[in-house]
Amino acid sequence: SRIEYLFDLLHMPLNYMERRNDELSGGEMQRICLIRSLIFEPKVLLLDEVTSALDATNTSIVENVIDELHKKGITIISITHNEEQSLRTANRRISIVDGQLAKEEVLR
Repeated sequence: SRIEYLFDLLHMPLNYMERRNDELSGGEMQRICLIRSLIFEPKVLLLDEVTSALDATNTSIVENVIDELHKKGITIISITHNEEQSLRTANRRISIVDGQLAKEEVLR
Protein backbone atom coordinates (compact mmCIF):
# COMPACT_ATOMS: atom_id res chain seq x y z
CA SER A 1 0.00 0.00 0.00
CA ARG A 2 2.94 2.37 0.65
CA ILE A 3 4.26 1.86 -2.89
CA GLU A 4 0.81 2.47 -4.39
CA TYR A 5 0.53 5.64 -2.28
CA LEU A 6 3.92 6.92 -3.50
CA PHE A 7 3.16 6.23 -7.16
CA ASP A 8 -0.13 8.07 -6.76
CA LEU A 9 1.59 10.93 -4.93
CA LEU A 10 3.98 11.40 -7.86
CA HIS A 11 1.17 10.99 -10.43
CA MET A 12 2.66 7.84 -11.95
CA PRO A 13 0.76 4.72 -13.00
CA LEU A 14 1.57 1.67 -10.91
CA ASN A 15 2.37 -0.36 -14.04
CA TYR A 16 5.72 1.48 -14.24
CA MET A 17 6.92 -1.10 -11.69
CA GLU A 18 6.71 -3.71 -14.46
CA ARG A 19 8.99 -1.77 -16.84
CA ARG A 20 12.69 -2.43 -17.23
CA ASN A 21 15.09 0.45 -16.58
CA ASP A 22 15.93 0.76 -20.27
CA GLU A 23 12.22 1.32 -21.00
CA LEU A 24 12.04 4.43 -18.79
CA SER A 25 12.83 8.01 -19.74
CA GLY A 26 15.30 9.97 -17.64
CA GLY A 27 12.45 11.79 -15.89
CA GLU A 28 10.56 8.57 -15.18
CA MET A 29 13.74 7.05 -13.77
CA GLN A 30 14.26 10.08 -11.52
CA ARG A 31 10.75 9.79 -10.09
CA ILE A 32 11.12 6.02 -9.58
CA CYS A 33 14.38 6.67 -7.68
CA LEU A 34 12.57 9.19 -5.49
CA ILE A 35 9.84 6.62 -4.79
CA ARG A 36 12.51 4.07 -3.83
CA SER A 37 14.03 6.62 -1.43
CA LEU A 38 10.66 7.13 0.23
CA ILE A 39 9.50 3.54 0.68
CA PHE A 40 10.75 3.69 4.25
CA GLU A 41 10.09 7.25 5.41
CA PRO A 42 13.48 8.84 6.11
CA LYS A 43 14.36 11.39 8.78
CA VAL A 44 16.69 13.10 6.29
CA LEU A 45 16.28 13.02 2.51
CA LEU A 46 19.30 13.83 0.35
CA LEU A 47 18.43 14.90 -3.19
CA ASP A 48 20.85 15.60 -6.03
CA GLU A 49 19.32 17.39 -9.03
CA VAL A 50 16.04 15.56 -8.39
CA THR A 51 14.16 17.47 -11.12
CA SER A 52 16.90 17.96 -13.72
CA ALA A 53 15.28 15.68 -16.34
CA LEU A 54 11.66 16.65 -15.62
CA ASP A 55 9.31 18.89 -17.55
CA ALA A 56 7.60 21.82 -15.80
CA THR A 57 4.52 19.80 -14.80
CA ASN A 58 6.48 16.96 -13.20
CA THR A 59 8.93 19.40 -11.60
CA SER A 60 5.97 21.06 -9.90
CA ILE A 61 4.64 17.68 -8.72
CA VAL A 62 8.02 16.70 -7.25
CA GLU A 63 8.50 20.11 -5.62
CA ASN A 64 5.04 19.82 -4.01
CA VAL A 65 5.84 16.31 -2.73
CA ILE A 66 9.13 17.54 -1.27
CA ASP A 67 7.35 20.46 0.39
CA GLU A 68 4.81 18.09 1.96
CA LEU A 69 7.59 15.83 3.21
CA HIS A 70 9.28 18.82 4.81
CA LYS A 71 6.01 19.85 6.47
CA LYS A 72 5.83 16.32 7.94
CA GLY A 73 9.17 16.96 9.64
CA ILE A 74 11.57 15.33 7.19
CA THR A 75 14.79 17.28 6.75
CA ILE A 76 15.47 17.83 3.05
CA ILE A 77 18.96 18.54 1.73
CA SER A 78 18.74 19.28 -1.97
CA ILE A 79 21.53 19.99 -4.40
CA THR A 80 20.59 21.98 -7.49
CA HIS A 81 22.11 24.26 -10.07
CA ASN A 82 18.66 25.80 -10.61
CA GLU A 83 18.76 29.06 -8.67
CA GLU A 84 15.06 29.81 -9.26
CA GLN A 85 14.11 26.40 -7.88
CA SER A 86 16.23 26.92 -4.78
CA LEU A 87 14.51 30.26 -4.15
CA ARG A 88 11.07 28.64 -4.60
CA THR A 89 11.65 25.60 -2.43
CA ALA A 90 14.37 26.25 0.15
CA ASN A 91 14.08 27.86 3.53
CA ARG A 92 17.85 28.04 3.79
CA ARG A 93 20.39 28.14 0.96
CA ILE A 94 24.10 27.53 0.90
CA SER A 95 26.09 28.41 -2.23
CA ILE A 96 29.40 26.73 -2.94
CA VAL A 97 31.82 28.10 -5.52
CA ASP A 98 35.04 26.29 -6.41
CA GLY A 99 34.55 23.97 -3.45
CA GLN A 100 34.30 26.81 -0.95
CA LEU A 101 31.34 28.19 0.98
CA ALA A 102 30.47 31.38 -0.90
CA LYS A 103 27.16 32.39 0.68
CA GLU A 104 24.65 31.27 3.26
CA GLU A 105 21.13 32.67 3.30
CA VAL A 106 17.99 32.21 5.36
CA LEU A 107 15.14 32.54 2.85
CA ARG A 108 12.06 32.02 5.04
